Amino acid sequence: MKRFLFLILVFSLLPLVSNAEAIKLKNGTIINGSILDRGEYILRVQTSYGPISINQGEVEAIMPDLHRVLLKGGGEFVGTVVDLDEFNLTLNTDSGIVNLDVAEISSMEVYDYESAEKQKKYITKKQELEQAAKEEAKAAQESGDSSSGAAAAAATVSSSGLSFDEDLERVFPSKPEVIEPKITYKYHVHSIQQQEEPEEEAEKPALTEEEKKQQEQEDALITDQIKKKDTGKNYFAVNLGMMNSSLNLDLSEYGGAEEKISGANVAFSLAYMRKMTNRLWFGGSIGYAMLPGGEFEFPLSGAEKMYVETSGQVYDINLLSNFYLNTQSALRFYLTGGLGYTSSSVEESPSKYELLNVETGEYGWTTQETHSISGGNFNAMFGLGAEYAIDDVNLGFEVKGKYFGFKDELENSSKMSVYAMLKINWFF
Repeated sequence: MKRFLFLILVFSLLPLVSNAEAIKLKNGTIINGSILDRGEYILRVQTSYGPISINQGEVEAIMPDLHRVLLKGGGEFVGTVVDLDEFNLTLNTDSGIVNLDVAEISSMEVYDYESAEKQKKYITKKQELEQAAKEEAKAAQESGDSSSGAAAAAATVSSSGLSFDEDLERVFPSKPEVIEPKITYKYHVHSIQQQEEPEEEAEKPALTEEEKKQQEQEDALITDQIKKKDTGKNYFAVNLGMMNSSLNLDLSEYGGAEEKISGANVAFSLAYMRKMTNRLWFGGSIGYAMLPGGEFEFPLSGAEKMYVETSGQVYDINLLSNFYLNTQSALRFYLTGGLGYTSSSVEESPSKYELLNVETGEYGWTTQETHSISGGNFNAMFGLGAEYAIDDVNLGFEVKGKYFGFKDELENSSKMSVYAMLKINWFF
């Protein structure tokens, strides 16, 4: 369905983003349209009112056309189209590059530098002059009068469909120069209610202190959005925190029973995410965490006893996705989840208190061979996170659970581990 809506949007935008220009004339009028033909002396332009021909001597500058993009949630962005794909529309605005989610776009239209009424009057006049020139040329040809410059110019108009001023300065005396200056783009952000206000309204009532404060907050949020998130399609994150887990370790091999190991230990991960839409990001991560350690001492027979010390670590590689619940705020909340593979390793270091010398009856500790329990399994992760934009970085916090099953001596352990991580990420 989204692909179908995207195709509709693309086909509706093609006339807007293909060969669109704004021609500024020396009298101050600006004509929006598509250049059909750019001759040495004549500019042929297709406008919304029909095709017209403009003497290059009238042209002051040819400027890139602007487009107004209206959002479904209210507000608009004005700029030139840089890129358009299935998910994003990229605009170059006065405040920089802005990436917009295609699904959030309500409509898009060519932005008029000046009022359409002024353009319409100019175009109508040009079309009337062109028609009059054709009729004059026809009359001149019928009467056989082609001696005057006006008749020659009129004949040229009749044959080419072009219109000229002052008989083309007496038939092309010089070639005008077209200048393409740097354009400063207009940039607007306002609500739908503001868009619907009539243009003839003279003055707006002064804002109250509360309204001013609200407006400042909205402006700040939009600025943060543009600078910190919408200008980047990727981010790299570093996470540091702890993992809490509960293990049941079978020590029957050493003459003991099943012992419980639980607690929190250090966890660390690196993540890379790529923006699919303004709300959905997709990527992957690698992580490392230390399992809680344990110390166990239990009797064997007589004076003999066993001491076992445990330690372990966990390695993760995951595919992740983040879904942002709000995108128009400096403080953003998101849901996170993913699938991956976990490899775990637990080391058992046993020592036995036993009789060392039968004659003297001396007892002492002897170190046994360290035993390692390792294995891997697939995992599933889910959780909630928050990010806050500060300058060019984002600080955040994530809480998520990981479902993972241990094997062998740890198979009776809890399959759920909880991560609490502080994060810092950079958009680029």
